[in-house]
Amino acid sequence: RPPGAAPAAVPPRPGPGGSLARRARAFWRSEGAEGGGAAAVMAEEEAAAAVPGAGAGKRLDPLVLLRNCTIAKKKVRIQDDILDFDGQHCHRETKCGFRLSPADACIDIGSVWYMLKEVSGDKPYTQDVARKRGFKFIGVASRGDLCDYLVGRNETCRGLVHEVLEGRKRPLDDRTDDPLAPKRRSSVAGKAAVAKVGVDVVAVVRSGSAKDFKITDLCYADVQERVRPVKDLDMLARCPGRMVPNADLILKIAQDEVNNWHSRRRDEQPERVARTKQPFIGELEGMLAEDKAANPIILVPCSKLAPVNLLNALQFLQEGEYFKTDAEHTKFFESTRKEFVEVVRNVRGRMWTFEVRDSAKNFTKSQWLRVVAVITDGSDWQFVGWPFRTVVDLFTSTKGVFFRENGTLTPLHVRDWAVSILEMQPLQFQHRYAEVRDEFWVEVGNFLQSSRMKKFSNSTALAKVRVSTEKALPVL
Repeated sequence: RPPGAAPAAVPPRPGPGGSLARRARAFWRSEGAEGGGAAAVMAEEEAAAAVPGAGAGKRLDPLVLLRNCTIAKKKVRIQDDILDFDGQHCHRETKCGFRLSPADACIDIGSVWYMLKEVSGDKPYTQDVARKRGFKFIGVASRGDLCDYLVGRNETCRGLVHEVLEGRKRPLDDRTDDPLAPKRRSSVAGKAAVAKVGVDVVAVVRSGSAKDFKITDLCYADVQERVRPVKDLDMLARCPGRMVPNADLILKIAQDEVNNWHSRRRDEQPERVARTKQPFIGELEGMLAEDKAANPIILVPCSKLAPVNLLNALQFLQEGEYFKTDAEHTKFFESTRKEFVEVVRNVRGRMWTFEVRDSAKNFTKSQWLRVVAVITDGSDWQFVGWPFRTVVDLFTSTKGVFFRENGTLTPLHVRDWAVSILEMQPLQFQHRYAEVRDEFWVEVGNFLQSSRMKKFSNSTALAKVRVSTEKALPVL
């Protein structure tokens, strides 16, 4: 350095409270800044690293930051896709420790923040509005528990990934060291170019002209000059003064490949693809590709006293409106009901048409393979003649659902079955039946994403199942 100049600053060594990259950024920023800018940057980054409860080397999950601000009634602001959690910043696409279902990946914190903002402000929050804003829609089935968790009513909720919240794991697609930067793809050549250009940037900063330097001043020619070219095969095989082992053999193999480039052996067998478990929805897509009318089937009880039957299944499963059948339709149940009704539902981003039937008489093998769910009322005669050995095999091959009416208790034998028990609401609370409908489709969607075990039987059929005569004790 020139005589009389101040000594150059020494880059700080990494400590337990921060990473080397963060301290290095603050150091190089301090070289070209005037006044106490470096001290402010270091103080801010040290405070962000030493968050209480996060532990050494662990970050605080964005969902925890949002919950803390909500409980403390502090407003979360967003600017240029950056969320400000009371002084701690995070990009809106950063994944947090919450997912809609076990088959889905972790959701971004921006979608959770936007849902909480719209719902708490009594604003319309629909799938179209969320998609136009660039956020992922959170359905009614997951929204209620998540809001209770964020406002502090509950300490946990369904869908939380505790390993991510506690800092023991990070989401799969959240591997960047800078939480303010969106995810970008990188290549080997790009990394080499950036590394070489980064050395020149450091040299410019050390020279004291960092204020006049901009990243946009770099052009493609500058990057190309600093990328070291890789030697081709000809240069590797003909290095003067060096012995290349097996050079003749390598050249002979390459020459044979060139000569036989356009000729292929007819006896060449294609590589066998390893068999992997295919989800049930993939099987249904294959059936639809062969036959456009091969829609998935949902079976309901053939009973006029069942809570969900063929007379009200369409309004309930599609529109979310539930009603009891009137006396005329109940009296002439056999003549007034249709053979089946069609329900349209969006499952995993695709519109599916489901056939709702209440009779499996004369079902073919292809129709049984398309049965995705069975709604049961707990009667002993509903499954008579079905091609299964036991009830266990039935609810292994299909998804079982039991709707418990308000004011009644679940039978003891239904509790032993592998079915999802969904509670019905009083008739005057019609707005709650949409949530019950969404819970039903969440259970069906999770079953479609799993790999189904087929337990059909060609030799035996189910008889009347054993029904428990004991009454369940009410909870006082």
